Amino acid sequence: MSVWAIVLACGKDQEIGSSGVDVAFLTLGTRPVVARSIQTLEQNPLIEGIVLVVRKERMDSALHTVRAFGCRKVSAIVSGSPVRLTNLKSAMERIPEETTLVLIHEAARPFLTDEVITETIKAGKRYGAAVSAVRSSDAVKLAGKGQAVAKSMDRNIVWLAQSPQVFKIDVLKKMLRSTGKLLDDDSELLSKTKQEIHLVAGSSGNMKIRTPDDLQIASAIFSVARKNH
Repeated sequence: MSVWAIVLACGKDQEIGSSGVDVAFLTLGTRPVVARSIQTLEQNPLIEGIVLVVRKERMDSALHTVRAFGCRKVSAIVSGSPVRLTNLKSAMERIPEETTLVLIHEAARPFLTDEVITETIKAGKRYGAAVSAVRSSDAVKLAGKGQAVAKSMDRNIVWLAQSPQVFKIDVLKKMLRSTGKLLDDDSELLSKTKQEIHLVAGSSGNMKIRTPDDLQIASAIFSVARKNH
């Protein structure tokens, strides 16, 4: 089994609100956000290599980060765009042919854990497509016109998708041949096929930084964790 990772550090879904600021290169503690995810992936023995996707303007910063934090498994830094699907296609060009599984992770989720990486890879190997997710703890409502409640959902069957997401190489290639734009969930295009997608219990701590408030929360979590260690 050969597993490679793609870390997405650019795109509209990897920015703080509408400011255009890349979450990946904001500082969390003493390191850029992106360094935290990469270093966690580096430490997992199942991951053989990493392809990092960043905006063209961030190529030098990304190279500096990789070198400064000793990220030896990063084999390529790819210039990306605002479109997630395009970024995945560009990254796939740098994945070795002998790869059997590809893990995709968003740099805006810096609290990735080794356990979630391993369990999602195992599920991806077994089912072909695996998505880390958490069960909704809140009541879920579907809103119609004027934000009127159109339907109530059973929270026990509602899961919130996260990353990492792991795919067998042939499944991912099939997905990338589809048309459309992937905005938040790399398994979205597979939902229209017969490919089984398996959910893996993730962590509620695996938050995604999308707003200034999220960044403050992430900083507070990091500070507490550092004190506890």
